[in-house]
Amino acid sequence: MLSRVKKLPLLAIGGMIFVLAGCQVAAPPPPAVAPPIVYTPRAPTPPFNASSNTLIPPLRVDGMRQTINRDIGPLETLWHVRAALNVAALSCTGPAYARIVDDYNAFINKNEKFLRNANNSIISKYRREIGNDYKAEHDRHQTSLYNYWSFSPLRRPFCDQSVLISERAVATSTGDLETFGAQALAELERPFTEFYLAYEQYERDLDAWRRQYAPEQYRDARDETINTEGLTGNLVQPDERENPVDLGIIEPPTGN
Repeated sequence: MLSRVKKLPLLAIGGMIFVLAGCQVAAPPPPAVAPPIVYTPRAPTPPFNASSNTLIPPLRVDGMRQTINRDIGPLETLWHVRAALNVAALSCTGPAYARIVDDYNAFINKNEKFLRNANNSIISKYRREIGNDYKAEHDRHQTSLYNYWSFSPLRRPFCDQSVLISERAVATSTGDLETFGAQALAELERPFTEFYLAYEQYERDLDAWRRQYAPEQYRDARDETINTEGLTGNLVQPDERENPVDLGIIEPPTGN
């Protein structure tokens, strides 16, 4: 009898535990983890805000770019420098470039005879090599030359180089013009050479971006035909008359 009495509290306790266990609510499931937000970086853009259709001159076996300034003699080299300074005098504005017009005019006046003879020699070369159509070919070359130096995305670095060259041009004696021309042409081309490298890097970066983030664009770009003939443009053709040649004296701007 006593043992039965002792078992009752144990049974009661066990029943309570059973009831409590039955009343427990299942733990809620863990909250759903939101997928990470994937941001697509912006596509690379061309340097100097150039057009995405800019044509880059190819590299030659000698490491130089195949531009209009290749394979020319000393006189034509100097003439190309004169054309660059002519473009700079007309295009480079602002206090930093104010001296270019005066420097250019002084350079022309000081070396007028040499430059006129240089131009006549260049025209004679075209006449020998081209024949009856030499003038049309010479005009085409001059148009391409002015277009080359007038490439607008590089206006600022081109003007920065031109103001340095124009200062040296005035100080150069006529006897040293050919040496000056070779050095000046290389320095005037430097912004273009650096731009070509930067643009080719942009093309590689864009190619990698398309492969990762825009595979359809990547496939389309692979199908495009790439033209590497050089920079082109539709600028005003310079007036280059054979006789007499206009060396291009620039009128300085007048204040209001």
